[in-house]
Amino acid sequence: MQRSVNLSGEWKMFIDFEEQIKQVHDIVETGKWQSVQVPSCWEQYEINKKSDGPVWYQKSFFLPDAWRDETLYIQFEGVNYFCEVWLNDIFIGSHEGGWNTFNFTFPEESVLNNEENVLTVKVIKQGNTFPIREHLAGFLPDVGVVFGGIWKPVHIRVQPSILIQDVFVKPRVTTQEIELDYKADLFDPVGDENITFSIFDQDQNKVGGKTEFLDPLQTDWKKPRQLTVSFTHSVVLWEPENPILYTLEVLVNRRGEVIDRKEIKFGMREVTVKGDQILLNGTPFYLRGVLHWGWYGEHIAPIPSRKEIREELKRIKEQGFNMVKHCLYVPIQDYFDIADELGIFLWQELPMWLPSVNEGFENRVFYQYERIIKEIRNHPSLILWTLGCELNQSVSSNLLKRLYETTKELTDNALVRDNSGSGECYGGLLKEFADFYDYHFYNDIHFYRDLIQQFAGSWRETKPWFFGEFCDYDVFRNISELRGKYGGKLPWWLKNNDIENPGSAVQAWKWSEQEERVKALKLPYSEDELRKNSVKSALVYRKNVLELVRTYKNITGYSLTSIKSNPVATSAIFDDYGQAYHDSEDVKRFNSDTVISLTWDNKRGWTNGGDRLINWDPYNYRSNEIVRPHFFVSHYGTNSISNASLVWEVRGEGQSESYCSGMIENLSFYKGEATEAGVGEFVCPTVDEPKKLVLRATLVTEERKLDNQWELWIFPETSKMKGDRLDILIDDPFHVFDGIKEIYPTRYFSTSITDKTQIIVTSNLTDSHKAFMEKGGAVFYLQRGEGCFPVSSLPFWRESVQLFYRHPVTDAFPHESHTSLAMYGLASDTAFNIQEIDSASLIGRLDARNFNLHSYMFEKEIGKGKLIATTLRFDGGLGSEPSGLKYNPAASYWLDIIIQYLLKRGANGHDRIQYLSQSSEN
Repeated sequence: MQRSVNLSGEWKMFIDFEEQIKQVHDIVETGKWQSVQVPSCWEQYEINKKSDGPVWYQKSFFLPDAWRDETLYIQFEGVNYFCEVWLNDIFIGSHEGGWNTFNFTFPEESVLNNEENVLTVKVIKQGNTFPIREHLAGFLPDVGVVFGGIWKPVHIRVQPSILIQDVFVKPRVTTQEIELDYKADLFDPVGDENITFSIFDQDQNKVGGKTEFLDPLQTDWKKPRQLTVSFTHSVVLWEPENPILYTLEVLVNRRGEVIDRKEIKFGMREVTVKGDQILLNGTPFYLRGVLHWGWYGEHIAPIPSRKEIREELKRIKEQGFNMVKHCLYVPIQDYFDIADELGIFLWQELPMWLPSVNEGFENRVFYQYERIIKEIRNHPSLILWTLGCELNQSVSSNLLKRLYETTKELTDNALVRDNSGSGECYGGLLKEFADFYDYHFYNDIHFYRDLIQQFAGSWRETKPWFFGEFCDYDVFRNISELRGKYGGKLPWWLKNNDIENPGSAVQAWKWSEQEERVKALKLPYSEDELRKNSVKSALVYRKNVLELVRTYKNITGYSLTSIKSNPVATSAIFDDYGQAYHDSEDVKRFNSDTVISLTWDNKRGWTNGGDRLINWDPYNYRSNEIVRPHFFVSHYGTNSISNASLVWEVRGEGQSESYCSGMIENLSFYKGEATEAGVGEFVCPTVDEPKKLVLRATLVTEERKLDNQWELWIFPETSKMKGDRLDILIDDPFHVFDGIKEIYPTRYFSTSITDKTQIIVTSNLTDSHKAFMEKGGAVFYLQRGEGCFPVSSLPFWRESVQLFYRHPVTDAFPHESHTSLAMYGLASDTAFNIQEIDSASLIGRLDARNFNLHSYMFEKEIGKGKLIATTLRFDGGLGSEPSGLKYNPAASYWLDIIIQYLLKRGANGHDRIQYLSQSSEN
């Protein structure tokens, strides 16, 4: 007999934001009812995405004749957020909670046989009635909008006399068996029922089974039941390279008839921890994930089709990733199923975000979390759990402890953490309930080393470390291209209208105003040029950061922010259309099971009577300097590596012949090893202008070759300008130009302004300097923090696009029209508020989130003279940046260029800046 009817498909919907319907009997046919598809969310059909409802749904249906004497129940897989349900105007129940499945039994008097039945559902989403922060809405409201409605499938089912629920399959790899927990609800047993548990392989061969006979007189039916089922054949383990799934079939039989049937897909796999490593079936593995907030602009609710899910997961595999972290939302079952099939790991973060904690909230969390966990815990792809994100001390220790312990119990002791991002970083509890470390570092390149070394201190308890989210870099969104995709219009999530796009009211970013703001700036760059600039810069940033992370043996995974561009961030692997920003071969060089990274020699110096660490720039060198790259291999492949060689070579860009090369032989790496393979060494060539070298390393194993490459810049020695007296005044109370006399040994540096002073280099612009310029003098001013000109504190590498305007000073520097590691030692955390300064910017900063324009360097005429001012760190000093000008080759070269420019042009004030786009140069 047919046991269920799927009610998915066409329904009627009535938007009742003005609450015209007071009770279900008031519903009448009006023109305001519209046809919609279920599952979906009402925001797909309604412009007003801000109102929380109510919205009414109706579905008419007939029941099979064979169900006349059966007890029926309706199953909703998901309704967001609160709903009340009627059958034929008879109230059958209400439910609160947007993520989990729930059922209502039909009262006998509510069912019409041989007649049309009408199901009515009233839905209210989180908002005024159910405040977002109290009702587990997660992060999706911050990304796009709170979605509402019947967003998952609906079924009517026949209720069997014994209903099997909450089947939990616990693989036991060592003993080749599964332990089962399940619950049996008895409604009308006759005493002749049994349950058969059968295991089938992928070819539908039965490979294990057991039958349990039921005694309805037993008194412990309300308790979960347990049994063990052994395999009769050798077990094939679930692994990413070979994601073999088995099927557990559960049949409830009564007098030879099957009255209930369930199928559970599962994989035989075991996740354990050994020290600071995570093991899958006894083998260390490295998690390389992307962060997913559940954003699907066309669907609004996170309900992608199976085809969309499969394509999404295949694309992330092509980029070298092996995991998706579902952050603060719960995906549909299809996502878990397909991840199981494709061998993609999943990290499930439950939807506690900036919560307003009270007694009601705590009760809600326990009720909903238990049901969510039970629905998804059988999936072999699901290996990590976090209970909330960036929680502060408003979430009590008692609540987190209880949630942690409950989750551990419900998941068969899975790897669980209470607070993704950690309490110590977000003002939360320092006492953690966690099986692994998890930090969210969003910062510029040069701060990673210090952060990691401090937070991964050897004194800490040993356990695995994962970045739950980090390493973001926003890419410039091409609005004209986007309009073209949407028929000349903007998609709803970019409209500057807080009714249609509630996110537009958020003041932290200005995505909905991008078009107008960028147009008003009158930049000499096209949208496509800005996009290409930022895409190249993003690759440089992420490559550097992920390679650095792979050199720390105690870090065994990360989740990159994020999978796809969305209304609040373009920091993503895929753009708004799901296309990869970067070539997969480029990404896999630093995002694979095995990665070659670079580490470098340390330097120390005797400073003020003691030893100190000296930071230096490993990506930029002066002519004839020695370069010593240490080749570091992080290996988490399926097999150990033996008898391997690492071949390295250095070439000039575009050159076919090697400048130098070397080989390191007899290398071996066991699975899970991260270690130095060897050291290369070469002497930089003598150059008259900046020259790019490409260092390439190839690890040659018995099975394959893998490689990586890095750009290094070689700069000429600073010019030795001729003349009896070239007077440069160094006025440097902040010591940012310490070491300049060593760099320019042939120049004459004066201590005061004289008639012979030609240029002033200063870290403190004074009235006397301004008077000097009025008379025709030239000044180079490096402003550190607050000073003569207004500045803002801003990240350099992140959330921005660096703009290199055409000018002799910028043209002489090898910026390549994007932010490369040539800027490693110069990156600043302040920029001039250029629109408040009457000047011409040489290096700009376009904020990629609010589209404000700042400047890192500008030129300004003062009287007959000229000023170049900058906030760039010619002295380094931020994080791992160089310890002063002496150790900053790119900066000392650029300083020389600026001095030469000012000496030649300062007094006459000619050679005005040409605002030309890069394309016009080409």
